[in-house]
Amino acid sequence: MKAKSISAKVLTVISICIVIPACSQRIASSIEKAENFSFVDRITTERIEKLDFKKTEYCPSEKKICISYYYGSPLVENNLNYSVTLSRGDRENIVKINLSRNSLDRSYFGTAILLHGFRTSKEFMLDSALYFRFLGLQVVVPDLLGHGDTGGKKKYGVDDSKYINSLIDNLIEEGVIKDGNIYLVGSSMGALTASHISSLRSDISGVILLAPMLQFDEAVYNYAKIDHPILSRIIPEKNIRKGAALALRKSNVKLKDTNIQPLLKSSQTPTLLILSDSDQISPYASYKQLQKDNIEIFKVNGRHHPSMNTIGEGEHEAIVKWLNTTQ
Repeated sequence: MKAKSISAKVLTVISICIVIPACSQRIASSIEKAENFSFVDRITTERIEKLDFKKTEYCPSEKKICISYYYGSPLVENNLNYSVTLSRGDRENIVKINLSRNSLDRSYFGTAILLHGFRTSKEFMLDSALYFRFLGLQVVVPDLLGHGDTGGKKKYGVDDSKYINSLIDNLIEEGVIKDGNIYLVGSSMGALTASHISSLRSDISGVILLAPMLQFDEAVYNYAKIDHPILSRIIPEKNIRKGAALALRKSNVKLKDTNIQPLLKSSQTPTLLILSDSDQISPYASYKQLQKDNIEIFKVNGRHHPSMNTIGEGEHEAIVKWLNTTQ
C-alpha cells in the first residue's frame, strides 16, 4: 500500500510537471503554505521560563503586524552546559557546550539580536542565545514575518529586515539597548536578514552568520535534493527554481535581494561566517572564496544544515577570538 501511495504521488507530480507553469505554481504554493517546524523537540516552554527568557512583542504604529520576541539578560551563573541532538534522516549531530566562567579570559557586553531560519522560529535560537548571555550580552530573539508568533506573509529574510531594524530603533529609544555594542547573529535565512539590517545601519559592531542561505532558488533546489531526492530527480531543476522565484514574486520580493553575496562584498562591518563542510544546503565551498579584511570564515566539520543554528564548543573558540577584535 505504501509503495502504491508513493507511486501515485510521483505520477501526480509528473503529470503536473508536464505543464511547466503548473509545476512551478505547485512548487510556489507548497513553499508559501509550508508550516513551521515544531520546536517542542528542541526546547520546552517550561525550560524557556526557567531560563528567564521574557516573551513580549513590538507593534510599530505604522504597521499592522506585531513582532514577537524573547528578551534575555546576561547570565551570572558560573557554568553553562547544554547538549542538543539534531537528526536529519539517518544522520545525527550532537552539539554541546560545557563552559565555566573561569575558562573565559574576559566578559563581554552589548546586545545580540538572534535571527532564525526558514520554517523555524525564535525558539530554535534559544540555546545559542543562552551562550551569548553567558558571555555577558543581553539578547533579543524575534520571530521573522510569517514565522512563529509573528503574523504576516513570509518575506524570505528580505523585508523582515525593515521590521527588525525598527525593533532595534525602538529598543534604543526605550533604553534597553544603551551601551552601543550591537551584534547580529543570523542562521540560514536569518543570516540574509542580518546582512540586510547591517546595510541599513551604522551602529552594528559585528555580524555572525551561521550557515548563511544561498540565493533562494538555489537554496530551495539544494533542499529538494536532500529532502525529496526522488522528486528532485524527476522535476527539472529549472522548474524548481522557477517555483521558488514565483513564491518570492507573490510576496513582492525580488530574487536578487535574496542573494547575500553582494551584501557581504559591499559591507565594511566585521563579519564572522561559520560554515560546515557537510552542509549541502549552504555549502562551505560557496563562501570560502570570499576574501575581505572584515570577513573571517570558520569551518566546522560534519555538521548538517539544521544543526548550524546551535553554537557548539568548536564555534565558541572562533567566536570569542573574533569578539576580542570588536570590543
